[in-house]
Amino acid sequence: MTADRIQDHSDPNLGYYPDPGWEWQKPAPKRYLVSHQLDQYAQGWILNLVELVHWLPFIPTFILAYLIFQHADDLNPLLGGSDLRVFLLLLSPLIQTFGGLMGITMHEYEGWQVAFFQNPLDSDVALKDCNNEWLREVAYKLLFLLQGAGLLAFSLAVFGFNAITIPFAVLSGLIAFFGPQNPKATFTFNGQPVFPLAVSILVVFIVNAVVNLIAYFMLLGDPLSSAGLPRALAALAPLLLMLGGMVEGVIAESSFNQWWHFTAVVFLNLGMIAQIVLFPVLWQSMLI
Repeated sequence: MTADRIQDHSDPNLGYYPDPGWEWQKPAPKRYLVSHQLDQYAQGWILNLVELVHWLPFIPTFILAYLIFQHADDLNPLLGGSDLRVFLLLLSPLIQTFGGLMGITMHEYEGWQVAFFQNPLDSDVALKDCNNEWLREVAYKLLFLLQGAGLLAFSLAVFGFNAITIPFAVLSGLIAFFGPQNPKATFTFNGQPVFPLAVSILVVFIVNAVVNLIAYFMLLGDPLSSAGLPRALAALAPLLLMLGGMVEGVIAESSFNQWWHFTAVVFLNLGMIAQIVLFPVLWQSMLI
């Protein structure tokens, strides 16, 4: 920022949203969307739907957490008789869903619009023109740190604490938190740069996602089989969550079509609902 652009006084009450600022009032489509004939996907009612599905995951998350709390005594034997492991299982969906607040913060700032991302560190960014790239990078960092923590909590709940899992957890946390922010895993899709996430965080996240997928099979595989259901259903929830993240981070943020943004978060909601549907086999298996 040059000295001539620094002002002694700035209105702290000036906002991006139309007055008086009811929740359903959304900013006009950004100029980039208008100039590329994409403003039809950024009408107020569409953006309100996008916002709605971003908040909805809290409902199934709290339901799932309550179910785990309610059946803690049934889950305790399945998790090595450890109350701490049951607690980590309960915490896992809460950490992941509250981690989503990082993305919600970015979307609220941007008026719930996905548009071309421009970095304020090497250009002049006007909020009404396009999205803030540096804000996206910060949101990605915090989002994936918390998502990774949620995955790790689930894995520790299933595998317990031993000479492998404890060093794995500590190493994951140290690399993800203290690792360098550059280089990033950014690549081009639909002619747009996407996924500006530090490679160090991405590597830790991918490893933990794989371990988490194995943990789902370890936890749900036998109970699903005992209930006459395919073991493959154990992968349903994590795959839906991964799919939602990929659709939003790659397709929505490169096509700038808000309907892709909406679809991505629907997958995230379905991932949480799938756990509510499938987790009862855990305590039902104790009755067989």
